Amino acid sequence: MIVDECQNLFAHAVHGAEAGELATDIIKLGRALGIILILATQRPDAESLPTGVSANVSVRFCLRVMGQVENDMILGTSMYRNGIRATTLHPGDRGIGYLVGTADTPLIVRSAYLDTPASARIAERARAGRAAAGTLAGHAIGETDAGAVPVYSLLDDILAVVPPSETKVWSETVTERLAALRPGVYAGWGAEQLAAALKPLGIDTIQIGRRVDGRLVNRRGIDRARITTKSPKVISEVGPGAAR
Repeated sequence: MIVDECQNLFAHAVHGAEAGELATDIIKLGRALGIILILATQRPDAESLPTGVSANVSVRFCLRVMGQVENDMILGTSMYRNGIRATTLHPGDRGIGYLVGTADTPLIVRSAYLDTPASARIAERARAGRAAAGTLAGHAIGETDAGAVPVYSLLDDILAVVPPSETKVWSETVTERLAALRPGVYAGWGAEQLAAALKPLGIDTIQIGRRVDGRLVNRRGIDRARITTKSPKVISEVGPGAAR
């Protein structure tokens, strides 16, 4: 997922705060679901990039900037003092910048400029390579049969594994049962993945206390009533292998 000029999103008067929360969740959990978040902005200050987002970014790339403040905003605290200075780049160094997070030490790298025609040629070449290797499938070869791509309702699956007699259940218990129900879909899910999948549906996990060996243990879990009262039109569609 790529968001260019992301300051327009995070500084939005209505949706900015929620966007920041969702972006933080994607950065923390997205890799487990095969989602990589790429954010671009000219000045990643607290208004343009929420601290919850900037604190969890693992790979950073900085083109030429004018000052120490901007340099460290992008590359990290004390980078300028340690000699990692994108301020030393010249106006003619187009596409050249410092890359942090992909190697043991920061690197100076040259990026490639891709316009729409160039991107189209790359896509065509990639498709030809996959066709030659026999790896094209699904929509790429015109398959539109919905039966070829199973779609599941997370809410329905939760109701299937949590009977009405269990009003509040720990997330770990729910994910274990989901994995048993559809191992190809939910295998590897934990409490965080479940919470992240439910949040876009307007359902938050709650704190649930249980007595274990005479001791009160609090863990996050679900309130089954919240699942049953949610509109059936609002479902989480999870494709095969999405939890890998």
